[in-house]
Parts: sequence; structure tokens; C-alpha cells
Amino acid sequence: MEKIILKPNKVSFFIMRMFVAIIIVVLLTAFLLIAPLFDNSLSGLISVRSYFIGAFVVVLLLIYFFVYFAYKKAEYILDKNKIIYNYGTIFSDNSVELPVDKITEVTMVLPFIEHLIFKTGYIKIKSAGSSESKTIFSNLKNSKDVFDAIQELMKNNGFHLTKDKLVQEAKPHPLGVLFELGGQIFSGFVFFVIIFADNLFELKSGFEDIGDNIWFVYLGAGIILLFILAIFVINYLDLKRRKYDVYTDSIFYTNGFLTKVYSFLPMEKISDVDNKQGFFSKIFGLHDIIVSSEGTNNLVVFSNMVEGETLIKNIKYLKNSITLTEKEISQDLEKTDGEKIDSVVGFVDKTDFAIDYNREFLAKYSMDLPRTIVSSLFFGIIIGTVVSIFVGNLQLSLYVFGLIFITVFIKGILDTKFYTFLIEKNTIESRYKFLTNRHKAFTIDKVSGVIFSENIIDKIFKTCSIKFYSIGSNGTIDFVNIKKTDLLYLDILSKVGINKSENKEELKVNFSFRNFALANIGMTIFFLILIIFAIIAFQVLNNTISGTNGLQNIVKNYSSTTQIFIQIGIFVVLVFIYLLKYFYGKVAYTDRFYRQNIYEKFFESESGIIFQEKVYSLFKNIKGITSTKYPFTDTGSITLDVAGDIILDTGNKNQNQLAFGGIKIHGVYMDNVYSLQNKLDSILTQKDISEENIDKSGESVWNSLIFDIPFLIGALVFIIYVNSLNVKPNEIFALNILSISIFIFFLIATVLLVWYIKAKYYYLQKERIMLGYGIIYKSRKTITYDRINFVEKNQGFLGKIFGNGIVQVYTIGSAMVDLVFLNTKDFKELYSKLKK
Repeated sequence: MEKIILKPNKVSFFIMRMFVAIIIVVLLTAFLLIAPLFDNSLSGLISVRSYFIGAFVVVLLLIYFFVYFAYKKAEYILDKNKIIYNYGTIFSDNSVELPVDKITEVTMVLPFIEHLIFKTGYIKIKSAGSSESKTIFSNLKNSKDVFDAIQELMKNNGFHLTKDKLVQEAKPHPLGVLFELGGQIFSGFVFFVIIFADNLFELKSGFEDIGDNIWFVYLGAGIILLFILAIFVINYLDLKRRKYDVYTDSIFYTNGFLTKVYSFLPMEKISDVDNKQGFFSKIFGLHDIIVSSEGTNNLVVFSNMVEGETLIKNIKYLKNSITLTEKEISQDLEKTDGEKIDSVVGFVDKTDFAIDYNREFLAKYSMDLPRTIVSSLFFGIIIGTVVSIFVGNLQLSLYVFGLIFITVFIKGILDTKFYTFLIEKNTIESRYKFLTNRHKAFTIDKVSGVIFSENIIDKIFKTCSIKFYSIGSNGTIDFVNIKKTDLLYLDILSKVGINKSENKEELKVNFSFRNFALANIGMTIFFLILIIFAIIAFQVLNNTISGTNGLQNIVKNYSSTTQIFIQIGIFVVLVFIYLLKYFYGKVAYTDRFYRQNIYEKFFESESGIIFQEKVYSLFKNIKGITSTKYPFTDTGSITLDVAGDIILDTGNKNQNQLAFGGIKIHGVYMDNVYSLQNKLDSILTQKDISEENIDKSGESVWNSLIFDIPFLIGALVFIIYVNSLNVKPNEIFALNILSISIFIFFLIATVLLVWYIKAKYYYLQKERIMLGYGIIYKSRKTITYDRINFVEKNQGFLGKIFGNGIVQVYTIGSAMVDLVFLNTKDFKELYSKLKK
């Protein structure tokens, strides 16, 4: 496929961006020209309206000027294996380069007015590296042709996307659409009543005073109702025209009545399936199916479907058919009976790593009843007590406590009966079926991490809880309070490709008082300051007591002596807390309770005394590593950032959800932490890590100092101004102390800022990129090149002034940017090299 360079349609680009400004200017100009003809009080506008109109024209010209530069810099490029999006303003230049094999969803939108007038639309391309689309082709004249060209480009880069076989066609049920609209109308009505409740009675009395002109009110009400009805009909048709086509290699969906939307997800990138049914939806057999692909917030919602479980079964079957293990690949894509593995659906997934998943292990679990009862009793007492405290009346608080306690207890019993946890051939699943229905499934090849949790209660009842994270980031799947068997952990881990029979390397934990003090240096310094004050307090107290009239002195200076005793008491408590934390660490970081192990294909982390956790993640799911060295030593901490940031469910199926972090595996008090980071990076890349720098750069201080310097100058001016005042000497002294203190504060802040920026460095090495930062604690963050999803280049207004810019690096399964080369002069060279 030849390189395609596209520009937005010029007329559409300008008009759509200037439309609001043009309408406002036209309306204001019309008002200035016409209003004086009907209202003599506005006749004064005649003498000045030419100035206003001139100002409006200048504003329009300025907007045109800004839009012109935005158009000039807008460029869309479809290359052999990448898509490039260049954009900017008069003050900024930006560029995003997205590898084609990282695409998770492509959406074409034809806005009603824009497409009706200009025949243009826009295309959004999403990847697993960000929760929002970073590549948007806007105001395209031949949107459908570009949409098809992107599909062809994806096929040339490993995706199947032929739509050979239609597996299922789905549309929303009309009843479900009416329910959805009815819910929106009811919510709007309740909101209206709450906001305008106080004015309703006044409005009624106002109607009585209108008299013969009541027809005017009816006319206005009729127009409003007609407008609401039109919105209702348009929304109904918009929702009704949703259509979902599930093929063997992709999911295509369309929706929209006026504004048309066309989108597709390649089957290779699909990771999670979730079935949600509320109480009324369950009564009428309606389902909301959420299909997620790699990355955060990359999902399609099949709303108000009838055959929801059928869709889940179909997607599970398709994912099972295209996902290969290492063993299956080594058998040259053939089954034992000679049948081709891909014969059912016609292709296999060639875009992901191959791991030996244990397809044979199948299991079904439920919540342990005695364990759940104990938890329910405990939480019922805690929640009931906390809520009851805020109830003033004692008798009422007892009722509230009892109600909450019974509710929590009954919920625990119901959860035990109606929650089911499944290990299927190619999925991890959680089901809840009672008044509502929830069926959630992760495909095993997209599970990025597993956490096993146990506490004291679990030890008594021999139970545990398991949390699964997915690179699709549609939340987590939790196996709660299930019975623990001897082989449970091994079987679960083998299901997601983790084999504990591999050789392992145990990482040594070097916990000592010296390392503890250095790891908590802020607390240690505070503790030393307390010791100094305590010595002084003891000395003062000793002098008071040891005097000739010691007892009389204590009585005479009772207030001062009491303060000294209080200070000593606080000191003793703080020393106790500090030492308690140290002695807790002496136990918590022993081999019995704390282990960090490196295997051939995964990392294992165990921690906790009372609340124990075991965290596992395949190295293929590690997207970055951060090491932090404690001062004056090579010992430090290391953090493995696991792909698959999870999202917070807002409860609104039509609303974008808020992203936040997923698993981070922490190891502390590790010897030679920088060398350990190199070792882990070499495992990720399967190559020896060289610390030779291909390119290096740093952050410019001027972008930050431009905001600090004015404060310093202002403080100096204030000092000069204070000394020029004709006031009393003691007042001058006080003002000088204040102004000099302010100046010293800003000076120290500026020095620390410059020091921090100067300590920061960016390296491009043979197999990875590195960000170094920190003054006391020296940290290094590394990302290997094969984990990069896409890169973005930005140069803003200050960057143009100081000749620097920003390069942002995104990795798979992230909600936001992972590493930023900030305000560096070599940003163009860094961006160019990272693209390769």
C-alpha cells in the first residue's frame, strides 16, 4: 500500500471552527443595526455601532488567522506500518505516530450538519496506550474511503479483518430503547421539579393574572412540548438504529439517526466481555453487553440486547479459536488429528505473544458460607456502629444499627448463594444471578496480573480471595472467600500461563537499621530533631528539680513544667512509633513473610504478616520499571508497572469512565537496585542490556523559571518599598523581617527547582529509554522499546520561545502517558529516533 497524505477539507475545516463566532457576530451586528429602529432608548448605539462592528470584524479576522495556522499544520498520513497525525496552532506544533499493529478500534463519525453541507466527517483511531483517542482525522472529504483504507492497512500489518463469516447480528430491543429514554425523561423531570419547586406556586398565581392572554402561555408550552417530543423521537430513532455485527475476525457496529457512527474492533485485540442486567432489564430479558479491547476505556456497549449470553458465548468461542499457545505453535499449527487449528474461523492471532496456557484446567468455585458469615458480622458491626454515631437519638441509633447490621448480613448470605466463579477453557469468569444479573469474562491471554489475598480469618477457614487484572481494563474479576486447596494457586497460575516449576532466582532483601533510616530519611531527620529538643527539655527539667528549692520551683512554674512533661510524653510516643515501625520491618521483611522472586517468564512478589498478598505477572505484561536508590547506599526499591490500568465504574453505561492505576509490584530494600533493574530489562527484551547512551538530553530550566523569577523580583521590590516608607523603626524592622523571609522562601524554592531540574536526565540506550530524576532519592524509570505503544511530540508557546519541546511515550494498557521527556532541546531528534 502506497503512502497516503491527507489534508482536511478547507471549507469544512474553517466553517466548522468559526461557526459559533460567525453566528454571534451576525446576531450582535443585526442587533446594533435594527434595535435603534424599534427602541428610542437605544438610539445612542447609532453613533458607536460602527466601532463595535469594526471590533467584531477584527475578532473574526483574528479567529480566521488562528484557524488558518491550525489548518496549515493539520496533516494525516497513512504509511506502510504507521499512522501519523500532525496538528498544531500558531503557538504550538504537535505530532502523534501510531504503529498500525497497535490499533484497537477505529471509528468514523459523520456529523449531521457537517456531512449534510460539506459531505465531510472525522475518524478516531484508538490504541491500547491511552484512554482517549490521540489520533483524530477531522473534516475529511472522503471519510468512507479513508475508513476502508485504514482497514486495508491493518490487514497488511497482521490483522485479519476480512469479515468472511457473520456469526451474529444484534440490535437493541424496542422495549429496551423505550426504557432507556423513559429513564432519561424521568431523571430530567425530577431534576426540573427539584430546581423549580419553589417557583411552581408563583407560576400558578401568575397564570391567573394573565386573563385573556392565557393563549400565549399555551402556545409557549406547546412549542416547548413539541421541542421535547422532537428530541424524544430523534433519540429513539438514534438508539433504535444501533446495529452490531459479530464476525469471526471483528466486531462492526453502526448507530445514529442524524449523525451516523461506524466503528469496528479487531477480534485480536478483544480482551473482556461483561453482561449487565438491572432488575427491570432482567424481567424483560434485556442485556447490556460490554466488549472491551486492549487498553483503558476501549469498549463497545451492546445496549438492550435480547440474546446477551449468546453473544458472550460466541466471542468466547472465537477468542478460543484464534489464541494459540507456544505448544500449539511448535506443532506447526496442527492438532493431533491433523486438523488445522484455525480451520473453524479461518485465522489465528499473530499480533500477540504466545504463552503456554493450561486450557485443560476447568473449575467452578463459590463463596465459603462460614467465612462469609464471619465477614458479614464483622463489617455489619463496624458499619452500623460508625453510622449510628452520627445519629443523635439513642433509640433511633439502635434501630439504624440493627437495620444496617441485618442488611449487611443478608447481603453476605445472598452473595454466597448467587455468586459463581468459573475457570473455563479460555476465560476467567464471575457470575452473579439474583434480582440483577452480572456476567463478566476475561480471556486468559489478556490477563495481566493475579493477586492472591489471605488474612487471619482466611487462615482459620482455609479460604482466600483472588483478583484478576486484564489488559482490557474493564475493572477486575474477584474470586471472593473461596475454599483454598493444596493445588489451587498452582492451577490458577497455570491457567494464565504462569508455571512455578520454572527455575527461580530469589532476590535478597537487605533490611537493617541503617537502610531503614535511609529509606525513611525524612522521618529520621525529624526524629533526630526531636531528640535534640528532648535533651534540652530534660536539661531544663533537671535544672528545675535539682535546684535548692526544687519542689517549690516545680509548683511555682507549674505551667512551664507541665509543658515540658507533655513534650517529653510526645517524644516518647513518637520514638515508640518509629521503633515499632522498625521492629515490624524486622519481622515483615524476613524470608517467612517477604519474598521477591524472578522466574524465566514471570515475577512473583509475596508480602504481609496479617494481610498476606501474593502478586504474579508475566514479564510480557510489564510495561516499565522504576528503581529508587536510597541515599549513601546501593540499596533501594524497585517497582514493576503492570499493563492494564483499571477504570472506575460510574454506573452510567453511556458515560466515559474515570481511569486510575492498576497493578504495581513493589520490592523494597533490594541490594544493587540499579543492577537489578538492568537484569529485569534484559529479561523483558531477551537481550543483554547495554548502558551505553545512543542519545542523551536534559530538561531546560527556563520554562519553569519564567514563573519563579517574577516572584523573586516582586519580593525584592517589596523590600525596597518597605525601606522607603516613613514609619516607625520597629515597624520597619517587622516589615523587613516579613519581606526578607518571603524573598528567602522564593529564593530557596527557586534553587531547589533548578537543582531538581538539573538532576534530571533522559537517555536513549540500545534497548530502552531512561528517565533519571531525584535529589536525595535517585530514581530511574526505564521502558524497553518493544513496550512502546505510540509516541507524541508537542511544542507549545514557551517551547517556541526557548527552543525546546516535549516528547510523550505511551505503553500498552495505560490510561495516560507513561514517560515524558519534558522541555528538552533535542525533542525533535528524540521523537525521530523513538518512532523507529
